[in-house]
Amino acid sequence: MRGLLCIALVFFLAAPALGQSNCPPLQAPAPDPSKLLFTPQQEEELGEIIRQQLESEFLVIEEDQVTGYLKRIGERVARQLPDTGLHYEFLLYDRPETQAFSMPGGRVYVSRKLVAFMHTEDELAGVLGHELGHLTARQQALDLSRAFREVLGLKSLSGDEDLFGLYNQFVESVRLKKRHSPPSGEEEKGQRIADQLGVQAAARAGYAPQAYLDALDRIMETKGKTGNWFTDLFGATRPDSKRLREALKNVGNLPAACIEAYTAAGSGEFRQWQNAVLRYQGIGHAERLAGVLARSQLKNPLRGDIDHFRFSPDGKYLLAQDEGGIYVLTRDPLKFVFRIDAADAHPAQFSPDSRQVVFFSYGLRVETWDIERQEQITVTDVAALRGCRQTELSPDAKYLACLDSGLELSLFDVASGETIFTKEKFFDFDPGFSGYAGIFKLLYFLTHAEVATLRFSPDARYFAASSRTKEEVLIDLTTQKKINIPGAIPTAMEYSFTFVGPDRIVGVDTQNPQKSLLVEFPSGKVLDRVPLGGSTLVAATNPKYILMRPVQDNPVGAFDLEKKTGVFSNRMSAVDVWGEVSVSERLNGEIGLYPIGELKTNTTLQLPLGKLGRLRSFTTSPDLRWLALSSRTRGGVWDLSTGERVFHIRGFQNAYYTPNSVFFLDFPEFEKASREIVVLSPVTRQSKERKIDKDDDVTFFGDVFLRTKHSDKNHNARRNFELDALDMATAKSLWSRNFPKQGPWIAGSPSSGKLILAWNAKSDGLRDELARDSKLQDRLDKAKPGETDYFLEVLDARDGISAGGVVVRTGKYSFRVEQEDAVGDWLVVTDNHNRVLLYSISTGEQRAKWFGYRPQISGDGSKLCLGNGRGHLVVYDLHTLKQIAEFSFASRVSGALFSSDGKRLFVLTNDQTGFIFDVATGTATTASAWQ
Repeated sequence: MRGLLCIALVFFLAAPALGQSNCPPLQAPAPDPSKLLFTPQQEEELGEIIRQQLESEFLVIEEDQVTGYLKRIGERVARQLPDTGLHYEFLLYDRPETQAFSMPGGRVYVSRKLVAFMHTEDELAGVLGHELGHLTARQQALDLSRAFREVLGLKSLSGDEDLFGLYNQFVESVRLKKRHSPPSGEEEKGQRIADQLGVQAAARAGYAPQAYLDALDRIMETKGKTGNWFTDLFGATRPDSKRLREALKNVGNLPAACIEAYTAAGSGEFRQWQNAVLRYQGIGHAERLAGVLARSQLKNPLRGDIDHFRFSPDGKYLLAQDEGGIYVLTRDPLKFVFRIDAADAHPAQFSPDSRQVVFFSYGLRVETWDIERQEQITVTDVAALRGCRQTELSPDAKYLACLDSGLELSLFDVASGETIFTKEKFFDFDPGFSGYAGIFKLLYFLTHAEVATLRFSPDARYFAASSRTKEEVLIDLTTQKKINIPGAIPTAMEYSFTFVGPDRIVGVDTQNPQKSLLVEFPSGKVLDRVPLGGSTLVAATNPKYILMRPVQDNPVGAFDLEKKTGVFSNRMSAVDVWGEVSVSERLNGEIGLYPIGELKTNTTLQLPLGKLGRLRSFTTSPDLRWLALSSRTRGGVWDLSTGERVFHIRGFQNAYYTPNSVFFLDFPEFEKASREIVVLSPVTRQSKERKIDKDDDVTFFGDVFLRTKHSDKNHNARRNFELDALDMATAKSLWSRNFPKQGPWIAGSPSSGKLILAWNAKSDGLRDELARDSKLQDRLDKAKPGETDYFLEVLDARDGISAGGVVVRTGKYSFRVEQEDAVGDWLVVTDNHNRVLLYSISTGEQRAKWFGYRPQISGDGSKLCLGNGRGHLVVYDLHTLKQIAEFSFASRVSGALFSSDGKRLFVLTNDQTGFIFDVATGTATTASAWQ
């Protein structure tokens, strides 16, 4: 996870416990004072600093009805441990990983997937006990003390030390000094102490000590195997098995007084809570808003793009899926039935009997929904402990296939979580990994997200998979056994293939695509040869047709297997066919049903409003009167005084509102339409466009556009090019710069009127650039930057005059610069550690650091707003550099912008509710709605 240093101690890395002769009194070994820099209070302060950095990476659930049960277990176990001066917190978070970890200062984080993985409350209590053991022994504080000594050279800390500054200094310097590994055996010793404390604390709290070891056995996949002296002698015992063996011994040696204290925890309450955690769909916190001046939903809101269509096998139903969820419709008549919110779902499908919708999330949470009852009937979390590079779900949602990060193929029974089949090295580098063959395999692996094809038959009876290194497997799901691959099936499965009905497979023949095989299944008999390209193949619901991606200039096309010809291609990526009817999305957002081969339809439907997905562009006028926003294919302009939509337009990629009360909109190429700049007036509702030549390398930048003229063929090299700035309205040249050597990257915000030239501080082109500005040259010389540092020069976009420059030191790439923006005298840099760095352009001095992302500065340079967690915004006063406002929304934030005077803040959430806040005084006011 970005920004998280190696301080999280994951519970399943635990080592054997040490037995004790009796249970009471339970004492933690005292840390060596000479090795510990932090008092308990300083450790808690440092933990809060790290929390701000960490928690933007995942959803932390703060709602008591979901987390209260976890807190009660944790507090029950914590009461058995000796006092350390730390205050413990138990937090539930959502991230696709099966783990728990503890952080400095007393926080214990438990993932939703870990809750699903636990069989009993006793297992969970053991896990929490282990993490508390780390904290009780002050192990995180010791680890950070060692790191601070090595990187920062500290020997001691005063009571009033600036820990925020020290931690940021550590982040920026971690690669400047050579880090030493802990002394041999120290890490193992720390794990044994955490096990000893955790198991005894759980036992004293009334939990079965054996339960933790049961969970550990499952997560390490040791299957109870502990090895013995003979396998030890020949080095054949796995480290995990040794660990399990020693842990079992130590649990067996627990004093009877602890075992006798055990009382069975009820399973009913645990299962009820576990189910509530799995089904939780909220944003993690309650809405907390102050200073609301106006709040209302946009009228005639922006519709997202449909990414996936699928008919039910019987043709009665149709599903349409966008970034935020799944719409379930009837086909005849074409009518909306209900919607499932599922923001991170893979493409959904119908069960073979057409009665259920099934899908899974990127965190491998599998859901089934009953169509008639319009409700979720099952939800299960599959624990693929090494994650999945590629996944596929069977149509009945009983099996999940996973090609993991180690390139092992596994097939999971969804209900039990058990693995019914595994094959290591399914993408195998070893055979023939030499010469050109080896280079090809490596390049293919690095440049393709999908290195295998995973397919289930539509009746959910078979699973077939092949990799690009010619590994193949076929599983009969009725017996859960691997079967032989007969006849021509191996050839058909060699590259991209798909089932076409339950009894046929079609696959691309890489040697002769024009004679690709259609094969009877499972006999392997060749039924026909059909001309296919090198596309990805997916069967339509009508198996007569296959969907090929891409097809020439379009993302998808349909191929008729009987006529052996393409029947249509589609400009939108989502399409399906049932019978002789196809479904596609129209440009206006409607769904249309089309007879195969025809372009017109009389059957259309406008879907109800869903959640906004990722926005392509988001801009307001300086007075917050007008809003322009765009998704991938559609855009619009709204009057925020009424909430009314005044323009329906196609998707644009940049927008700028001018002092003349018009928008400049940058429309990309789409179908036959070329790229164009459109001047649009929301007041008069008139527009005017100017075409941009296809080969013109132009960057939109507010009321200026930049044209780059390359002298070298390799445009990506950023060498030997000329930069021309032209007026957006008249296209007249404003200024130009020539970069005969290494040139800069260009960044900045269109609304600020500032350009940022980002240079490597040692590039040959920078010396030539600064020769014209002795002040900036002196600043660079005094800073003495290194090879991994940057120089950011800020220009006025209209005249090209330099306003100043800043040296950004990365500490040998201890962090990476990801985004830059400039307003007034402020330069704001966002890095890969979830930090926002604030500099003065005129002096080059760094003025502040905060944790967060997507910073927005008001036009007058007085305020800064940044996100830090889902649905969470923080506002700072840039005069005092202090926080002045904080907002927690009930939905995710899609965008936020200030008024030009910095006194008001407009926020749009993904349910298309707009808010205007008073951030001048920070005082709460009564909200009004747009009429």
